Amino acid sequence: MPIDQAITLRKTYRFIGALFLACIVCAPPAKAADTPLVNAGAVWKYLDNGSDQGTSWRAASFNDSAWPFGPGQLGYGDGDEATPLNYGADPNNKYITTYFRRAFNVADASAFNGLTLKLLRDDGAVIYLNGTEVWRSNMPAGGVGYQTAASVAVGGTDESAWFQTTISPGLLVNGTNVLAVELHQSSGASSDISFDLQLTATDGTASVTRGPYLQTGTPTGVIVRWRTNVATDSRVRYGTALGSLTSNSDNATLTTEHEVTISGLLPATQYFYSVGSTAQTLTGNDADHFFFTTPTVGASAVTRIWVLGDSGTANANAQSVRNAYYNFTGAVHTNLWLMLGDNAYQNGTDSEYQAAVFDMYPTMLRKSVLWPTLGNHDTAQSANPPSTLPYFAMFTLPTGAEAGGMASGTEKYYSFDYANIHFICLDSMTSDRSANGPMATWLRNDLASTTLQWIIAFWHHPPYSKGSHDSDTDPILAAMRQNFLPILEDGGVDVVLSGHSHSYERSYLIDGHYGTSGTFTTAMKKNGGSGRADVTGAYNKPTLGPGPHEGAVYAVAGSSGQASGGALNHSAMFISLNNLGSMVLDVNGTTLDAKFLRENGVVADYFTITKGNAAPPPAAPTALTASDASSSQISLTWTDNANDESGFRIERCQSAGCTNFSQVATVGANVTTFNNTGLPASTTFVYRVFAFNGGGDSSSSNTAAATTQTPPATPAAPSSLTATAASRSQINLSWVDNSGNESGFKIERCKGTSCSSFTQVATVPSKTTAFPDTGLTKNTTYRYRVRAYNASGNSTYSNTVSARTLK
Repeated sequence: MPIDQAITLRKTYRFIGALFLACIVCAPPAKAADTPLVNAGAVWKYLDNGSDQGTSWRAASFNDSAWPFGPGQLGYGDGDEATPLNYGADPNNKYITTYFRRAFNVADASAFNGLTLKLLRDDGAVIYLNGTEVWRSNMPAGGVGYQTAASVAVGGTDESAWFQTTISPGLLVNGTNVLAVELHQSSGASSDISFDLQLTATDGTASVTRGPYLQTGTPTGVIVRWRTNVATDSRVRYGTALGSLTSNSDNATLTTEHEVTISGLLPATQYFYSVGSTAQTLTGNDADHFFFTTPTVGASAVTRIWVLGDSGTANANAQSVRNAYYNFTGAVHTNLWLMLGDNAYQNGTDSEYQAAVFDMYPTMLRKSVLWPTLGNHDTAQSANPPSTLPYFAMFTLPTGAEAGGMASGTEKYYSFDYANIHFICLDSMTSDRSANGPMATWLRNDLASTTLQWIIAFWHHPPYSKGSHDSDTDPILAAMRQNFLPILEDGGVDVVLSGHSHSYERSYLIDGHYGTSGTFTTAMKKNGGSGRADVTGAYNKPTLGPGPHEGAVYAVAGSSGQASGGALNHSAMFISLNNLGSMVLDVNGTTLDAKFLRENGVVADYFTITKGNAAPPPAAPTALTASDASSSQISLTWTDNANDESGFRIERCQSAGCTNFSQVATVGANVTTFNNTGLPASTTFVYRVFAFNGGGDSSSSNTAAATTQTPPATPAAPSSLTATAASRSQINLSWVDNSGNESGFKIERCKGTSCSSFTQVATVPSKTTAFPDTGLTKNTTYRYRVRAYNASGNSTYSNTVSARTLK
């Protein structure tokens, strides 16, 4: 905008300035959880003359009385600015930096336990509170001067996106506080800038601001993480039935970043949970908060895997890909999901992860374990990021083989097991990519240690791509192809997943291609068909377990947030698409089915890999029945119609007519009964059973429903208890039974005339009204009391009586 027009518009805001200078915005004392300190659209002082202000302008004491002022949004070039700014005389060499200051008053800084800052910036910004830097967004590390450009140019929906972070309330002071912001262009030729900011304070009321989310799932445990606005201790309450969270795991450390490890669980079992502190539950204990422990390692289990690549755009593209998958999977549980890097644009900051991951996928995060890998945008393009990188702070990944595989000693690359699948995550961004470096050495040892049927590897930079990145010319892509594919193919890898190129590209079943695309030959195709079972047939690998050099399918799935095209003509690829989408993998015994699911819900590609000459799945069980055994147990029976099953899977859902089944247990071959215990009373459950073997699952049995019994009322207390000495070693008791619903009676005794430390010495069946207490000491006084009991608990005690054995 021309300078004279900008000056005219500034005059329009002079009347605002009088109010702004006379009464700096005052925040009321904290009475609720959130108190706005600076609202979006607030009036800011600004300096847009292209000058170098050094560092003194950041201080609260700096004199900005000569600076112009105006309300947010401030900027130029988009047409939505409330306050247009000046960029200088040369539209091709605009000012790089524009400065902003805003004062606000706090009556009692000690009343606040947290600060949340939301920022709209195009392109990058550094923010200071009372002279201390509190956040930089889309800006390089190190010193920042007035000619320092933003890290990357911002475009599309990112220009209007709000980025969020939390900052320490300890920087606040009583009285006047000052926010100072420097906004930086990515270059002098950039067409626009935008700025607005919101600052909110939080008092001591705890609430969840991130998560909960699941990490490092195993057959016997899982890690639950979440963030709160104020520091508390941590508690996860959990149980196998909805509304019955009977166990808990705690972490006594006061923190806002909560991490609780739950152990001692049953494999392949659904657990409901809640999170909070030892004092209160903050969220959960409902049908949306649950997890499944993983099946026993090596077991054949139906497994659904969701794969996202370069999904971190936090925009409508990512939302449409997410929604398409949610609609596709419906009631089918996602057992685990993978992120292939560039999980949060542009620099992998905490606030960018909040927008791109935690705010984008909250439902999936709290139900299914996420396994991520590093991309270049997760490290702000750094090949040597600091240990304080947000990625490492927010994810808890195995370093010591906690989830199977071989210990790597680092969260940058790792492996884990799920049922009959071995997963390998490599780090193509920050680790040594040489053929004999630490990561390659670990990979060889890890592959040698697994005997599982399937091996799936994933990392960010694809070994083959002609999308937005070219594997023929990019040295990182070439290094992963030349140095790691020979190791993986020696180890029998089946599927390799990568992102980075913003496209979908999927290979034939291939082996031995380590050069550029021009060196790919027909001989490298182990199967040159489509891999589609209904077209040219599935890809088949003859070995049931890891078979060296029997072929693998390589997929680039980097279009979960944007599609950027490219030549898309790599000779190893069966299909290449410039479409948004994600991948869905379903593993069932010796069969792996893969799909590319577009953002519009269309399956644009699919293929199948089978292993060995596997036997067919077993015959389905029939005649399933369910009966209420008690107020907490339902008993199942069925007919076994197979002679080749490895076992049976029992699935359950809650409420009559439900269809959202989930696995609750597995039992061995030839077993035809199962007792489902620990259930809530008066609740209906529906069941179905599958037989399984190495060939996969049978079809389902019939469904059967039962409702747990209503627990009986607590029995009435017995009365008229009497005690009579019968001999030197026996006292006879009798009482009146006042209840018609007891399961029995508990007899308690203590020794001495005035004793009170009673212990239970016997139980007797219902309707019993007498008991001979034998084996006593002669000439000794004993006291007695009796109470009835049933499934609902104990009655109150009878009267207390005493008797003395004979001399």
